[in-house]
Amino acid sequence: MDNHDTLFEDVLKSANIVDVLSSYINVTKKGRNYVALCPFHDDRNPSLMISSEKQIYKCFVCGAGGNAITFVRDFEKISIGEAVQKVASIIGFTDERLKSYREERPIDSRLIPLYKCLTDLTEYYQYCLTTEEGQIATEYLNKRKISSAIQKTYKIGYALQNGEATVMFLQQRGHSIKTIERVGILGGSIEHPTDRNRGRLIFPITNIDGQVIGFSARRLNDKSAEAKYVNSPETEIFHKSEVLYNIDKAKDSARHDGYIYVLEGFMDIFALVEAGIKSTVALMGTFLTSEHLKILRNLNVEIRICLDGDEPGQAAMLKISETLSQNQYKYRIVNNDGDTRDPDDIYQASGVNGLKTYLNNLLSGVDFAFNYYSNHSQLDKGTEREKLAQKMLPIIAKAPSELLAEDYLKKLSHLTGFPLRSLSKEYRRYKNKNANDPQVAVNDFHPERPLMQRLQLAEHEILMQMLQSPEAVNFYQKEIGYFYHDIYRNIANFLIDYFQNHETIDIANLITELELSSISGKENLTNQITELSFEKKPPYSLEHLQECQKIITEEKNQISAEDELQKKLIGKTDIERAMILNEYYKTHKRPRKKG
Repeated sequence: MDNHDTLFEDVLKSANIVDVLSSYINVTKKGRNYVALCPFHDDRNPSLMISSEKQIYKCFVCGAGGNAITFVRDFEKISIGEAVQKVASIIGFTDERLKSYREERPIDSRLIPLYKCLTDLTEYYQYCLTTEEGQIATEYLNKRKISSAIQKTYKIGYALQNGEATVMFLQQRGHSIKTIERVGILGGSIEHPTDRNRGRLIFPITNIDGQVIGFSARRLNDKSAEAKYVNSPETEIFHKSEVLYNIDKAKDSARHDGYIYVLEGFMDIFALVEAGIKSTVALMGTFLTSEHLKILRNLNVEIRICLDGDEPGQAAMLKISETLSQNQYKYRIVNNDGDTRDPDDIYQASGVNGLKTYLNNLLSGVDFAFNYYSNHSQLDKGTEREKLAQKMLPIIAKAPSELLAEDYLKKLSHLTGFPLRSLSKEYRRYKNKNANDPQVAVNDFHPERPLMQRLQLAEHEILMQMLQSPEAVNFYQKEIGYFYHDIYRNIANFLIDYFQNHETIDIANLITELELSSISGKENLTNQITELSFEKKPPYSLEHLQECQKIITEEKNQISAEDELQKKLIGKTDIERAMILNEYYKTHKRPRKKG
């Protein structure tokens, strides 16, 4: 093994896969193993099993499997070299070899001109804020009490009314009209290109790595009929559904604090940052997308929803709450207690202490739903009370414990006037109807197992023995030599190479060596190895291997005989074919079914 191989092995030996995965997803202990929602497919019921004994994971729905390093690689979509560094960072592993091993994330060369153009444009907008014309924007920022430190940190700028000057500046910096168009700021005509953001206050929007990908431009004349905010259009690098404003600055502090506030606007972000709360992001609107969920899942912290206190904001929070509950996120909701002001207004009026008091008044999703539906229902009407009960039962069913569920049912009984016994009965009926056992059972996801062909089953049994015993590997080499099943054959061949350098097998390390090898189809092999590793293995038995060998020999002879039969039948008449088949069946069993 080379230096890098031994580094990976040393990191794996020092890592606990449960700790590593817990820094990305919520993990729950189930018997000897752990389970979690699989992040590699749309998982609603925990189907990812994690073995602390074997230091591997396996999803028995989408098939994903591997060790701590491959999980980080696939979760963050980075190289395996970057992944080993991430794992080392998570577990506090230090080694000089980590410094000498660097892999750069591949960059699409077609996008480099866009990032450069946006960087230059951001600097230009910042400069324009300092001009005489930019004073109108400066006055607005001062009125909103946006400090110079915030302006500098968030690179706030201003777009001059002369939009043609903006285009001319970018051209002088070497950017073509085509590039300026691709970044989404080009307006006017071909003869007179201009800046579509002209005359507006500019808020640069960055991605998770801190690169500017677009802008949000605010009008400064509130009497104007123009839209208050104009966001960059969809481009090759700006996708509104993927944007969480301030995520690049908040991601590290959020992991440290254990929470992140999700807000509705830039000004709210600035207010929280001024108050010393750095773990905060803002939606570009009030809609939480699947891309946002992936980013938030990656942080693995409590999500605190704090949208505006008006009716649209509260309705949006209810919808977000339902989405987070369905996907089993840890979250709470800021209780506005009827206060319709947004966080920035509260900060301006009540200062740091007032804002922090507001933000720390948190409700569970169930309590928020109770408050919302109670305030939006006419509980003096029987049909409204029944609607409230029907809306709340599925929400109560997601309570983290039966004790809390019982409390919520009592509260629902008090609100609606329905007997607790009746509500409990409906609750049980709903739970039973929608029950899903989170315990992952291998055979539950593989109903085809009993139908596995005799030959494949025998090869499967031998491979299971090979994954735990070098004696079984030697038996395969001397007595079998070749599996018909392609994936089994490739795993067997890799095991032969593995045992040349190892006396015993470590599945997690085996996976890493497989991933570092040049063998093709590594993902399929890794997925198959992890699946086999979660199955119950009988202890090594030479007798069992010999029984499987006998079956394989019989099946191979049968296949050879059938191949010979097919050759004999070529070009024969129907009568000749019937005679050949009749003679064949006197000494052979019926042909194997295809497929």
